[in-house]
Amino acid sequence: MTFTKPRSEIEEPFIDYKEPLCDVEEDSSESDAQSENICLDEEKLLRGVGVTVVFPCLNEELAVGLCVERALETMRSAGLNGSVLVVDNGSTDNSARVALEAGAQVISQREPGYGAALRSGIEAAQSEFVVMADADGTYELGAIPRLLLPLLNGEADMVLGQRLSDATKATMPWLHRYVGTPAITYLVKKATKNKMTISDSQSGFRAFRRKQILELNLSSTGMEFASEMLIRSSWASLRIQEVDTKYAERIGESKLSTFSDGLRHLRQILLLSPETAASIPGVLATAFAVLLWVFAAQSTRGLGQVGSLSWVADAVAGVLSILGPLVFCTGIVLRYRAESSGLRSPRGRLPIEALIRRFLVCGAILVFISIVGITVLLISFHHHPVIISSSVTSSLSSFVRSAFVVGIVLMVAPLIAPFLITSPRPQLPFPEEDPETSPLLFGGNREKREDSADLLLPRLHQSALKEV
Repeated sequence: MTFTKPRSEIEEPFIDYKEPLCDVEEDSSESDAQSENICLDEEKLLRGVGVTVVFPCLNEELAVGLCVERALETMRSAGLNGSVLVVDNGSTDNSARVALEAGAQVISQREPGYGAALRSGIEAAQSEFVVMADADGTYELGAIPRLLLPLLNGEADMVLGQRLSDATKATMPWLHRYVGTPAITYLVKKATKNKMTISDSQSGFRAFRRKQILELNLSSTGMEFASEMLIRSSWASLRIQEVDTKYAERIGESKLSTFSDGLRHLRQILLLSPETAASIPGVLATAFAVLLWVFAAQSTRGLGQVGSLSWVADAVAGVLSILGPLVFCTGIVLRYRAESSGLRSPRGRLPIEALIRRFLVCGAILVFISIVGITVLLISFHHHPVIISSSVTSSLSSFVRSAFVVGIVLMVAPLIAPFLITSPRPQLPFPEEDPETSPLLFGGNREKREDSADLLLPRLHQSALKEV
C-alpha cells in the first residue's frame, strides 16, 4: 500500500487536541468553583505519570502518523510523561518510517497476529502504565487521560474505552455491532461468572498497569487476545471499568475477518472457560433428556406411537441424551488441554492415562447397561402378557440407543489422546544477538531514526532494550 494523497489532506477523526478533562462554566458560582477544583486535582494526578501508548501496526501508513502525533500531543497537554511505541507486525508499506517520523519508537514482531504485536509492545514498554489502541484512526486518543484517571484514583486496575454508544453504520459493521461484539461479550462475562459489568469486551482501547498484565502470562497471538486479557484479569480479581469514548471511521483497509476472528475468540473462550461453554450445558442437556423420558414413560396417550407427544419426547430425549454426555466430556477434554497448555492453573489434574481410563470405564458401563436394556426389551416383547407397558418400552428403547452410542464413543477414548497433548505457552521470537545481522532497532531520538528507518525490529525483550 502506498500513499494515495498527502497526509496533510487526510482528515483527522478527532481535531480538538486539547480536550478538557471536565467542563467548567464561565459563571463564578460555588458549583463551578468546585468543578474547577476537581479539574485541578485531576491535572495533579496526571502530571508526570509515565505512560506508553502501544500501537500494533500492519500496513497503516495512512493513519499511523496521525495516531502517533495525536497521542503525543494529548499526553503533552495533560502533563503526562508519555511516549508512543509502534509494533510493526510485518508491514509491507511505509508504516514504520511514517511512525518514526511522527515521533514514535518502532519495534517489529515477526510472529503475525494482533496479540503477538501487543504482547511484544507491552513487554517492551518501560513505563508503569500502558495504553493500547489501534493505529487506524478509529479510537479517541484525546480520551487517554480519562482512561488513566480511574487507575490513578485507585478505582480500577483496567479501563476500557467503550465504543458502542458512539458507533454508527459507517464506523462499525452492523454484524459486529449488534451480533458479534454482544455475543462475545456475553460469553466473556459468563466465563468470568458475570464478575464484569462491561458492554464492549472487544474494544482495543485500554489502559492498565503494565506489571499486572505481564503477571497474567497472556499467550494469545491473534484477535482473541482481547478476550483472554479480560478473562484472565477477572480471574486475578482485577477491577475493570469502562469509559465512554468516541469511535470514528477507520483510515485505510480493515484487517478484521468476521468469521475466522470470531471462531478464534470462541476457541479461546472454550479453552479458558470449558465449564461455561461445555460442561454445564452438557449436564443440563442430559438432565432434560431424563425428564423427557420420565414424561414419555408416564404418558397415557399415544403410547409411544409416531406423532404422539410421548413419541416427540422420546425423540428429543434421544438426541439430547447423546449430545449432553458428549458435550460434558468435551468440557473435560478442553479443561485438560487448557491446563496442559498453561491457559489455566491445574487443580488436581489427572495424568492423561488415568483420564483415558475413566473414559473407557464409563463407556464400558454404558454399553453393558444398553445390553441389559436390550435383553429386557426382548423378554418383554416375547413374554405374554407383556412385562412393561408400551410407553415405558418406547422410552426404554430410546435410552438404550443413546447409552449404546455414547458408550461406544467413550470406549474409543484413546483416539482423542493426541488432542490432549499440547505444547506450553508459545514464546514470541527473540531478537538476534549479532547487531550486524539482527533486524532489531529501537527508534529512539530523531537523529538515529533517520539512519535506521528502513530497519525493522523483532520482539523487544526487556533485557534487549537495556542493551540497545
